[in-house]
Amino acid sequence: MHDKETPKANPENLLKIVQEAYEAKVVVPEFQRSFVWERNDIQELLTSILQGYFVGSFLMLDTPSSKPMFPFRTIEGLERVNSNVRPDQHNMVRLVLDGQQRITSIFYALYSPDIPLRWTKYPYKFYLLLEAALNGNLEEAVVGISVQDRRRMSEVQQLVKNHRALPFTIFRESSTFYRWLYSEQQVWGDEARSIIEQLFRRIQNFMIPVVSLSPDAGTDNIVNIFERINRTGVSLSLFDLVVARLYPKGVRLRDLWDAFKNEHEAFADIISPEFLLKVIAILKGKEPRKGNLLEILDGLDAKKFEARWKGAEDAVCAACKRIEKQYGAYDKAWIPYTTMIVPLAVLLHRLKEMRAGEEAYRKVDRWYWASVFTQRYDSGVDTKSYQDVRDVISWITEGLEPDWLRRATAEAVDLSIAERRSAVYKGVICLILREGARDFLTGQQANLNTCQDDHIFPRGVYNETYPVDVVLNRTLISRETNNKKRDKHPSEFLEECLSGHNHDEARLLDTLRTHFITRDAYEALKQNDFEAFVKYREEALKKAIQTVLTGGCGDAKSR
Repeated sequence: MHDKETPKANPENLLKIVQEAYEAKVVVPEFQRSFVWERNDIQELLTSILQGYFVGSFLMLDTPSSKPMFPFRTIEGLERVNSNVRPDQHNMVRLVLDGQQRITSIFYALYSPDIPLRWTKYPYKFYLLLEAALNGNLEEAVVGISVQDRRRMSEVQQLVKNHRALPFTIFRESSTFYRWLYSEQQVWGDEARSIIEQLFRRIQNFMIPVVSLSPDAGTDNIVNIFERINRTGVSLSLFDLVVARLYPKGVRLRDLWDAFKNEHEAFADIISPEFLLKVIAILKGKEPRKGNLLEILDGLDAKKFEARWKGAEDAVCAACKRIEKQYGAYDKAWIPYTTMIVPLAVLLHRLKEMRAGEEAYRKVDRWYWASVFTQRYDSGVDTKSYQDVRDVISWITEGLEPDWLRRATAEAVDLSIAERRSAVYKGVICLILREGARDFLTGQQANLNTCQDDHIFPRGVYNETYPVDVVLNRTLISRETNNKKRDKHPSEFLEECLSGHNHDEARLLDTLRTHFITRDAYEALKQNDFEAFVKYREEALKKAIQTVLTGGCGDAKSR
């Protein structure tokens, strides 16, 4: 048996690796899963790089491009930005055994290929908001925006035009960046320029440990290494670190989490243990960052920690119940932001301590809906969670309404959105759920567990003519009714609905109103007039949004 040298990690420049992916020199083995990271994952990675944090290591396999050890493919999106390049232009290529999601994420942000992220229909573009970055708030500064979100794209493009935001594509190479920094923009002075340049250098000079394997390692050995990485190679999470930190104190945090999941099965797949830890941090008056939380834990003995954990459990459960019962998200798929569970839990805990009255809860509701319809929690979640708890409590106790909330209006909400993972889209569906979403044919409360999010003007008939995927043309329809509706024109389907209501148009209109379809919108449906229908439905939905933004939330309808 021959001695084999143990693989060693050598630091390599991250952007050089991404550049090699652009040149089809870094590729992905076919046995790897596809790119699955979502916007939040990419934002967190970009933020960590700007902060200079460790983001793990890569494992690469060098192999001849003509006779590779494993079949491979180029990185996802490459054909959209560099379609002429081919791996066979290189004698050797590097297969990414570990690190594909991170490499593809950086490639996606820097090269902006015209492909959607997972679970989305439209591409995202990533930007650095300079004022937030200069204030040291990098979590808030890094944002990803769907190109279909026209309002937010217009806002950030105006910031770019005014030199107050930068697309991450500018960080690919230095000449473009420095030309902008020292020639094109006149907004930032010497001190600000120095900070912006430091951030650029962090990206340009970011090093990452890379373990390179050679084909001499053997196919079986490499496959075994890959399998072991996928079983055990996950970076330590905040929860893992806290488990280790509390173990010497006699706290068995995994047992506490398992007990919570067993007792609250309905919420276990909605929240993560980190949520409870972040609730503990905010209740202690700290922003829920890793360093703050670990500092808090160092000051707690086992008994005190377990008491705070139990308090966090109760608060998180209260938040989940309110989101379901009060805010209409009967299913986790319709929760606009699961991350809002943390600040909502803290606020409900504080209100319970204060023995607050109805007005205080109404303000919490306004904060919730305003956050949803302004898409406030798209980025900078930990910072906003801490700030919002502080500001809403101040609003309740001192009457100081947060400026951003006071400025929130329904008129500014873009309802032409078709991205189903958007907070605005989910918020609209939740409003429909709160209204009851009664069945079109029977007028009765539908079984929400079998309802489908579908088109009113059917896609199969109108897709070539109108933007049928927008939320204005969608609602929840029971599976049975949807099967009967299929590709019928609205006027034809309405005849069946009217028959189901004993030809009583007033009763049918009562049912349609639970979907924010007014009489005017109904008349447009009868004429198969898509443009008039979405116009009238937008008016009805914006009226409902303005109601929740100004405190007329009311209780969710009985389901």
